[in-house]
Amino acid sequence: MDVAKLNEYAQKARLELKYEVVGCVGPDHMKTFTIRAVLGGKAYPDGVGKNKKEAKQNAAKNALRVLFGKPDDSPGEEKQSGASSQPEEELDPKVSDICDKIRSVSVRTKDEGLTKTNFIGIVNSYCQKKDKHPDYILVEKYGPPHNLQFFYKLRIDNKDYPMGEGKTAKEAKQNAASFAWSALQEQTDWDSKVSVGLTVSEDGEPSMLSVPSATPESHESSTQSTPVITFKDSTPSKAQDAVKDKNMGNGPKETSTQSRFTSDFDPMECLGRGAFGRVYKARHKLLDKLYAVKIVCCEEKSLREVGTLSDLHHCNIIRYYTFWMEDSGYKGDNDISHQSTENSSAKYLYIQMELCDTKTLRGWIDEKNTLQDSKRREESLRIAQQIVSGVEYIHSMKHIHRDLKPENILFGLNGEIKIGDFGLVTRDDDGSLMDRTENKGTPIYRAPEQWRERNYDRKVDIFPLGLIYFELLWKLPTGQETRNTVLFDARNQKLPDDFSLTFPEENQLIKLMLHVKPEDRPEASKLSAELEKWANTFNSQNVSEESYSSLL
Repeated sequence: MDVAKLNEYAQKARLELKYEVVGCVGPDHMKTFTIRAVLGGKAYPDGVGKNKKEAKQNAAKNALRVLFGKPDDSPGEEKQSGASSQPEEELDPKVSDICDKIRSVSVRTKDEGLTKTNFIGIVNSYCQKKDKHPDYILVEKYGPPHNLQFFYKLRIDNKDYPMGEGKTAKEAKQNAASFAWSALQEQTDWDSKVSVGLTVSEDGEPSMLSVPSATPESHESSTQSTPVITFKDSTPSKAQDAVKDKNMGNGPKETSTQSRFTSDFDPMECLGRGAFGRVYKARHKLLDKLYAVKIVCCEEKSLREVGTLSDLHHCNIIRYYTFWMEDSGYKGDNDISHQSTENSSAKYLYIQMELCDTKTLRGWIDEKNTLQDSKRREESLRIAQQIVSGVEYIHSMKHIHRDLKPENILFGLNGEIKIGDFGLVTRDDDGSLMDRTENKGTPIYRAPEQWRERNYDRKVDIFPLGLIYFELLWKLPTGQETRNTVLFDARNQKLPDDFSLTFPEENQLIKLMLHVKPEDRPEASKLSAELEKWANTFNSQNVSEESYSSLL
């Protein structure tokens, strides 16, 4: 088969081989498919067929003709099978030895031709070889019956990996397995010598061979995750060494290192930058999904953020997927690269997170302050409810955020609120007052006890919620100094007279949140209940007003 022969050539040349669906035309009963082979990033002439399998075969045949100097079939020429597409170049005997071993692995192609990588099968194969025990656990499912969302996590030998989300249980498990597979490759006991670069189709069967991962170097640069299938000899063969030497320039001191970020992702744009590092919008090559990847110099603050985010799963908290370490920052970013050359011992943390809108809550507030919006009160209530819901969950998980402010609250791509930046998070175990670091958080939003005390609890998060809700509702002056004056007065429960007249219900609730004594502030759960009660009242009032207006 031409597909198998092209695979062999790709293995010999150590080039990535993939097939792209170019198009599909015609009625359902007479469709024509067009597929092209892409080898080492170079596209070859399209293959056309009555189904995907035939189109893929013809694409492989066309690629082989170009590679070995054979002209394309002329119009009307009868296409032959078998030896007609056989490469005339003889395979190197040493490389042929590898191909013979690969042929011993049972491989078949699905009738549909192109299949998705089955990460469940990949992880199961790896665990079987390493004598590990995978277990898929349903964490949560919610939503209406017609639009359920499933959340699964994979537990391997009592170690939990990031949760996968999907519209079906199967999809959620597949995503959980893909995240676990990425994490497994970062562990100290990872054994890259046992994989041969085999993808697995959705039905659990091997689908097609891709570039082999016979060495740690080639494994790191591969854009395909692979199940583990061992040769009888687990050590690299002479043929493998010969291929490696040929591709490494035969230099004993040469090494091949490739960033996992650029290997697994297509960086698209920088979303934010600061002293902490950079955040990039990036497309995951295998999953074909967009994520935010945060790149920071590894330190206690960033590790604490990762540790906390891995524990949290809530619709109003920015979603964490996985992280890994690299010796340098993203090379496309001159500032980070410059830092890495100045400090060769520095390690960089790459955090893969949910992609959100670039506009923060600060941007929303500033935008509302430039216009008169009759819906602002209603929208502010919905936003406040979501923020409080997220904080309630954080507190239920025994954490304190310590840096709540509009700049750290984002909007998801569907418009929902997402609390982010957990760099100052700390534990709140057993509800006891613990010895804390003082003067943490942004000064204007910092609770009074954070300024002067080392013993404080989760109530420090309630104080900034009062200021945030006030800013959501009230049009503050544009000047920074004047704005800060109003906020400092609010910190002392001195809200504008017009505010209390315009928003009497909100005024009472905000003052409760801004109590100097933390014990007088409501718990997040109590606050959530009060906001829900006010929302029901507010909606009833709106319905009554609309009904009255319709009678006029």
